Amino acid sequence: MSTPKIQMLQRTIKRLMRRQAWPALDRAIEKTRPEDLAFILRDLSADERPVLIAHCKDDDKRAAVVADADVALAAGLLAALPREHAVALLKRIEPDDVSDILEQLDDEVAAGLLELMGIADRREVEELSRYDAASAGGIMSPRFFSLGRDTTAGEAIHKLQQLGDDLEMVFYVYVVNEVGQLVGVLSLRQLVTHRPDQRIFDIMVSDVISVSPEVDQEEVAKLASRYGLLAIPVVDDGNKLLGIVTVDDVIDVLREEATEDILRMGGAAGGDLAQQTVLRATLSRFPWLLATGLGGGLSALVIWAYLDALISHVALLIFVPLVLGMTGVTGVQSATIIGRRMDEGRSGRALLFSLVRQTVAGLFLGILCGALLGLGLRVLGLKDGATALLLGTAVAGSMGAAAALGAILPLIFSRLRLDPTLAAGPFVATAVDLVGLVIYLAIGTSSLFG
Repeated sequence: MSTPKIQMLQRTIKRLMRRQAWPALDRAIEKTRPEDLAFILRDLSADERPVLIAHCKDDDKRAAVVADADVALAAGLLAALPREHAVALLKRIEPDDVSDILEQLDDEVAAGLLELMGIADRREVEELSRYDAASAGGIMSPRFFSLGRDTTAGEAIHKLQQLGDDLEMVFYVYVVNEVGQLVGVLSLRQLVTHRPDQRIFDIMVSDVISVSPEVDQEEVAKLASRYGLLAIPVVDDGNKLLGIVTVDDVIDVLREEATEDILRMGGAAGGDLAQQTVLRATLSRFPWLLATGLGGGLSALVIWAYLDALISHVALLIFVPLVLGMTGVTGVQSATIIGRRMDEGRSGRALLFSLVRQTVAGLFLGILCGALLGLGLRVLGLKDGATALLLGTAVAGSMGAAAALGAILPLIFSRLRLDPTLAAGPFVATAVDLVGLVIYLAIGTSSLFG
């Protein structure tokens, strides 16, 4: 459903709730997909959310809405329900989603809900809880479709038909040996386009892209994107198939990582924005502002150190804000581009080539901007051509240095095992500004132009 339609539906649902028009509300909810209802939940009040869930026609739809909702909201909704009802919904939700929801609940409440779940369901959730939430093991589903290697294509199709809706997503048939080790995979297309009497072992792909449960979720998403996979199997050290990470989880991971990177670049990282308190938002952003303030203080000290020379070069001081702005943008652009190349898994040689290219591009940009500045000053009436040339050269030098520093910092951060995304954040932007300012003033106050 498009955004305007969802917004209209949200207003309609809120209006029906205010008027207590329950039959009309039931009809509106029944006609709406669970994914859209989960999206609407975010903008409903704490009192309105349970009403929406209560007016879903059955537990299957309620469970679908809860599963698609933000994890924190889902946990809050389940905590407000009687335990027996909450457990009934949890049994209809995939184990990986259940594990995420229970992590948001109080330990005592989560333990109570687990106790009421069936042994098989509880074992699946507890197994997933062993792994880090941001790892392949933490986001995998332990429910997958696997068959022995001697199974024929016709038998595989029949068993798949017998499963019905028991498995949420079946994209591939995983072939395992007698002890559950993964030996191959085939797509449903391969399955239905071969003779019914042909063994799946003979038509499977033996070179399977798989991951261990400890692999970071971002790496899993990169693999799925690189190879165009709808699911990635998760195996242990003995190559035993433990579960699969499906495309819906991959999309969630890509969205989470992109959001996290954007917030880090802006110095506003610190958890779920929708659930952040004012205090938490303040504390998460203050270190970045403190770093920026310290950088500004160092810049002031640099200007103070060049104060005597600036007295005879007042034009240099006038253009300091311009230089800080242009060097900051140039450095962040280079850092962002190099960081993106690193995310794509580029080799060291390719990264070195990108670094050189960004540095040269920054220098050319600096020459262009410096030339435009010098020309602009001449047009505006500055008769001293040497001063105009000096200012243009200083701007070019500072921007070239900023581009080089911005390109190098992500590589340094990676060597230090820090997220390269931080290289495009406020802290590094401040460092780039400082270096650019030093070079600008050093060139501008030199006796190069007499």
